[in-house]
Amino acid sequence: NLYSLLKKLSKSGQIEFFTGGFYEPVLASIPSKDRIGQIKMLNNYIEKHFSQTPKGLWLTERVWDNSIIRDILECGIEYVIVDDYHFISAGFSRNSLYGYYYTEDGGEKIKVFPIDKKLRYSIPFKEPQEINNYFKEIISNGGKAAILFDDGEKFGVWPKTYKWVYEDHWIDRFLDFFENSEEVEFMLFNQYADSNKALGLAYLPTTSYPEMGEWALFADKFIEFKDGENFLLSHGMNSIVERYLRGSIWKNFFIKYSEANTIHKRVLSISKRDSGKGKKLTDLLYKAECNDVFWHGIFGGIYLPNLRDNAYRYIIEAENILDSTQAISIYDDELLFDGERQVIINSKDLKFIFNPKIGGSLLSLDIKEEKINIQNTLSRRFEGYHKILLENRKELKEDTGISTIHEMDINLSDELKEKISFDWYDRQSFIDHFTDFFEINEFKTCKFRELGDFVNQPFNYKIGETSLELKRVGGLYLDKKYLTTVTKIFTPQQSSTLDFNINISTEFDRELWYVLEFNFHFFDNENIFVNSQKVGEMVSGKDFEIKSADFPKKIYIQFETTAIAHSFKVQTVSQSESGVNLTTQGVSILFPFKFKGSQNIAGKIKIN
Repeated sequence: NLYSLLKKLSKSGQIEFFTGGFYEPVLASIPSKDRIGQIKMLNNYIEKHFSQTPKGLWLTERVWDNSIIRDILECGIEYVIVDDYHFISAGFSRNSLYGYYYTEDGGEKIKVFPIDKKLRYSIPFKEPQEINNYFKEIISNGGKAAILFDDGEKFGVWPKTYKWVYEDHWIDRFLDFFENSEEVEFMLFNQYADSNKALGLAYLPTTSYPEMGEWALFADKFIEFKDGENFLLSHGMNSIVERYLRGSIWKNFFIKYSEANTIHKRVLSISKRDSGKGKKLTDLLYKAECNDVFWHGIFGGIYLPNLRDNAYRYIIEAENILDSTQAISIYDDELLFDGERQVIINSKDLKFIFNPKIGGSLLSLDIKEEKINIQNTLSRRFEGYHKILLENRKELKEDTGISTIHEMDINLSDELKEKISFDWYDRQSFIDHFTDFFEINEFKTCKFRELGDFVNQPFNYKIGETSLELKRVGGLYLDKKYLTTVTKIFTPQQSSTLDFNINISTEFDRELWYVLEFNFHFFDNENIFVNSQKVGEMVSGKDFEIKSADFPKKIYIQFETTAIAHSFKVQTVSQSESGVNLTTQGVSILFPFKFKGSQNIAGKIKIN
């Protein structure tokens, strides 16, 4: 099998193993102790199973930051692989990158190899003769080495690559062509590093590969970026684009996606508390640090519910170890590292996290036994590529070989175009809407007229002995601003129950609608029922049961007076390596109440 073959190849010295974070974190995004722990964990695994001590490190998503140098050196690493783009954006010319450089931070020195972009985009996408012509070009420029290090999925996992590489015999043509080449010799990195001197000293900016910088931009800035790029390219300024036109840094994904930030900051909080608490806790922490869930580009990333569910599974299990108390507690903490404090209601079975800064809404609701955060609904964001998809633009590509994943044409069907909607607020729970007209389709497409300033504005909070009070003195905006106060009181009970009391008072003296919004997320978001009715059907009563077909727990929302529930699936349209995906992220449930002057809504949410 493959495992045995790798052992054989390792023993014969035909392959070189690189290390990295064991669960593939972006090293710059996790604490120093976790970097060292994860790298040493993979080092030990490689040494145990393949009898090699790694000298090189594969940098997850090539996210470089000088802060990692000291830690990776502590793990015995001698060289790291980055893109040639890292060097070019620092001012180096492409013709000076045919080898490796040293870089340092605080006197700590390490070797850095620049991956050749043209080679990376050619193998396995171009014919061997074309690749060989590029090798000749390097030789004619005095280059000694062309550096290649890339993802294995390009050899069969990416769209069309299995047929191209194996069924169409690209791999056979490639190996046959270069087997007897007198000009090209293939070497392992350790062989080259041991037999060749460095080209010099280099200092690299905090960056990743070019596409990652584009994806990390906010949507409007992404569109500006692409417009500027197209302008420069159309005027023959290709070198200006490559050298000076840069996107954002990888960590900007935490600002772009609040859901990614919440996961990341809860992971950091666990890391701060993980000190000698045992191997199980540390392993859960490391698993939660995996990079895939935190970002989105061509790949699904944060848009994939299963990735978010996996992250929360490890987070909740780790926090269960740290929070072993059985008693109900209410306290505040700066969980999101943003200078604001969130309020946690913790009990034996449930953990509620409220965010006073953003509408006094429910940010997380963890069911500890099932290891799920049922507030894990992703908001429908406008992405820069939505503009391209809606306009059905096509990118030009060369005729030889096959397209890389970055060059694929993606077409959006009329059906998917109709399903694209964008949210202007995060889809959490206990969200307070005010409108003069309630129509479910207006809420479904997020085109309703919001009169209040409560949805995403700060609430003051007060923690009592047995309850949490959230209060905002805000306004309703019609012909003028009408002073309006919303007070929400939450009281936890031992029986997996949270009582709520919402009081509304406004100077406006005519009828309006107050709409209380909940958003819930399950492992299976396609088969959710409200009082045994499919999502989308109106239900009335005092008691409402929300059930997912394959989930053992039920959510109960109970009111003291009759209410009406409207619901719809929250669906995102996002691009991926396979094209365009329609993904159900959760279900939104709305309870509209007509009122005049004041309104009190009392009830409870229960899970069992």
